[in-house]
Amino acid sequence: MSEGDLATQFRSAVLAFLICLTGWGCASARMSDHESDNLFRAGRYDEAATRLSKGLKDQGENGRDLLLFLLDVGLSLHSAGKYAESNKAFLQADKIAEIKDYTSLAAETATLLTSDNIKDYKGEDFEKILINTYLSMNYALMGDYENSLVEARRVNQKLYQMVNEGQRKYKQNAFARYLSALIYEADKDYNDAYVDYKNTWKLVPDYPGLGKDLWRCAWQLRMPDEMDRWDEVYHLTEEDHEQAKLLGPHSKKGEIIVLYENGISPIKRPHPNFREIPKFYPRSNPVSMADVEVDGVSKGRTFLLENIEATAIENLDEKYGGLIAKKIAGVVAKEAVGYGIGKATNSPLLGFVAKIALYAADQADVRSWNLLPHDLQISRILVDPGTYRIRVLPVGSRPLSEKEVKVEQGKKTFVNFRYIP
Repeated sequence: MSEGDLATQFRSAVLAFLICLTGWGCASARMSDHESDNLFRAGRYDEAATRLSKGLKDQGENGRDLLLFLLDVGLSLHSAGKYAESNKAFLQADKIAEIKDYTSLAAETATLLTSDNIKDYKGEDFEKILINTYLSMNYALMGDYENSLVEARRVNQKLYQMVNEGQRKYKQNAFARYLSALIYEADKDYNDAYVDYKNTWKLVPDYPGLGKDLWRCAWQLRMPDEMDRWDEVYHLTEEDHEQAKLLGPHSKKGEIIVLYENGISPIKRPHPNFREIPKFYPRSNPVSMADVEVDGVSKGRTFLLENIEATAIENLDEKYGGLIAKKIAGVVAKEAVGYGIGKATNSPLLGFVAKIALYAADQADVRSWNLLPHDLQISRILVDPGTYRIRVLPVGSRPLSEKEVKVEQGKKTFVNFRYIP
């Protein structure tokens, strides 16, 4: 074969490579599945879970969107009230997120030339935290306090590692802290409940009712100095004391804990100033809270503990320095490859085309767990033992489907609701 034939074949191979390359940055299978999103947002959670499960099966063991499908399957089953099935998906997602957190050198090098879209999705840090948050919620809804506390501790452990080992500036998750305090108290472990109520106080000191929670645990633990402390901080009255005691272990009352998942999380799109990196954009969330009715009687409202939208935006913003540095390194690599191809083929035009194709393939990775709520809220309602119909009414929107709960004396009963605009 002549030298000219070899050069022609090499040029053909390069062109074929460039044609393939331009498809590497294409949209992911999960992010293209708008039908599942529509089913979920219409409240047809079982149907959404069924469709997403088919997409999950298509991913096989090594699909780059495997984690995304697991997350949304778990969330759809959770919203459908199938908590045990939801936990199977979330537990698998938790393992996959840890495995996929380690990217091979070859994959990292390839993304310098193309896009992060070619890598397996490993999840944003806040998404990894929410896997365990949802596991904790599911176990609480099932009445399995032991495993609920295990997952709540995992939330705190992951955040500790991210802050201390990953040198991140993340805050503790107030919702997970408060939920674990509730569960410790439900399990009559007042010492640990007190610790987590105090941790919540450090994060959201003005959370409604928190002063009475802190005072009640100090009262249970016979800590008069601490009781006086919370009296001073929250200006508690004798009436507040009596209300706090109604949630004690010898109370004839029971308690309904409403876990309210409000709105829709932000969506990733290319950054307006640097199209090759992603940015979270808020989606419309007209509802900020919900009223709660018990047997048709208003019993109060929900209060926000975790703003997922704000956390997502802050976490990604903190990573911009590293993302931009990587893209600058990618520019150097693309220029070098384009020059190399032009020289090897003796065709400056082909080298230029190669370089343009590499830049075209470099797209922002806009994958995310996009069915999450905007925020997580809680409402606590004291009732006599019995069976009740619970209805949540998002302020400014339609009421959510009613649920029935059974409440026992001296115990807490958890129930969840999801509002989607």
